[in-house]
Amino acid sequence: MQHTKTPPSRHLSAYRLGALALFGALLLPTTLSAGEPDAREPAEVYRQVCAHCHAPDKAVGPVITNAFPEAAQEAWVNYIRMTVRNGRAAMPSFRPAKISDTELDALSAALARGDFADTAAGEE
Repeated sequence: MQHTKTPPSRHLSAYRLGALALFGALLLPTTLSAGEPDAREPAEVYRQVCAHCHAPDKAVGPVITNAFPEAAQEAWVNYIRMTVRNGRAAMPSFRPAKISDTELDALSAALARGDFADTAAGEE
C-alpha cells in the first residue's frame, strides 16, 4: 500500500471561523470610527446642503432658519431629523454618507434655535 500525503484543507473549522467572526465584530466599531471624517460645523452643512433650496433667494423650499419657541424646539429637532433622513414631498432623503448623524444632530439643534436666521436674511 502506497502512502499518500493529503494536502491541508483550505476550509476553516467552525471553531476558527467563529473566532475570526468574533474578532472582526470586535474590531469593526473601532475601524469605522477611525475612518469617519471630521464632522462639519452646522453652518457649513446648511450652506453646502440646505441653502440650495431653503435660502430665501431660492424660494424652492420653505424658510427653515426661523427660531422656534423653546417649548417647541425638541419637536422641531425630531421633525428635521425625520424629514432629512426620509424626505418629504419634493425634498429628497439624505443618507448618513451625505450628512452624518453627528452633523444632523448639530444642524437640527442649530436650526431649531434659529442660529442661521441672520445669515439667511443677509443672503437676500
